[in-house]
Amino acid sequence: MARAPAELRLVADRAARALAAAGVPRDGDAVAAAVSGGADSIALLHALRTLAGPRGWRLGVLTVDHGLRAGSAADAAFVAAQAARLGLPVRVLRLAPEALDAGRQAGPEGAARQARYAALLGAAGEDGWQWIATGHTLDDQAETVLLQLLRGAGPDGLAGMAVRSGRVLRPLLGVRQEATRACCAAVGAGWREDPSNEDHRFLRNAVRGRVLPLLEELRPGATATLARAAELARDDRAWTEELAAEALGGLTGQAGQEQARPRLVELPCEALVALPVGLARRVVRAAAVSAGHPMPDATATDAVLELARRSRPWTPVVWAGRERACREAATLRFPPTEPPRPSPPV
Repeated sequence: MARAPAELRLVADRAARALAAAGVPRDGDAVAAAVSGGADSIALLHALRTLAGPRGWRLGVLTVDHGLRAGSAADAAFVAAQAARLGLPVRVLRLAPEALDAGRQAGPEGAARQARYAALLGAAGEDGWQWIATGHTLDDQAETVLLQLLRGAGPDGLAGMAVRSGRVLRPLLGVRQEATRACCAAVGAGWREDPSNEDHRFLRNAVRGRVLPLLEELRPGATATLARAAELARDDRAWTEELAAEALGGLTGQAGQEQARPRLVELPCEALVALPVGLARRVVRAAAVSAGHPMPDATATDAVLELARRSRPWTPVVWAGRERACREAATLRFPPTEPPRPSPPV
């Protein structure tokens, strides 16, 4: 059998190292590659195929047709053809308009991202894929860090993306986009270009096409440095989350108890505001998540802390479109959300 090209070996080796550090997939696991048709996801597909055989992974392909532009169906057909060429099963997921409407508060890009992950995770559950691998690269990580800085995110936002987030794997976070294109060229695989990526009215596209190249010109290696900063922030987040969980358990009297569903969280205001402010912010976020709410942003988090400090009036704090935290006497309360209703099949 012919030896794999050096460009493919480079991508596959870095993917293997990232996955080994994450501890998954295990030998024999089922992995679906989420392939858009771009160079990054095509390189991911070939790298996973290289790694799958020796590890006994069952490998397949999922691709999402958002239906937002004229060429999306052709992109999906291209991905299906690539999977067939490699002898891999493929499933095309076509999103209904209502799937995109559900996340409209997040803007068009955010809505598409939410709908895409919902469709991918739904298909993984139906088809028995234990893991979904995406083609996010080191360049994507750097873009994410810059975007979070521009949005005023704190340390959690600056941590960017992790190699493993639940069932989603990002094996290429240590790979530059130039390496994925070189990999595709070396194995004779084409890729699709999304013309909407050239629209700099979208902030991410402007960061990718204008800001990062300028930073590289001013400070060569800036992209890798930003990605490294995200890694350091994630390391810090890991232990501070444990500290916040312990503090939350101490304030609620439920330390060490397992949580199966959203629950009412009550915090004594005086004890909460006595914590160091950085820890208090993390406790507020952990309390909100325990109650089943979306993670509050920096503004909402500080509003909750101000509510705990305030003598009067006690106006509830709203984020993500609804009331999430309120105060009664000396107690801060996070009422639990109702369990979400199952989404219809995509």
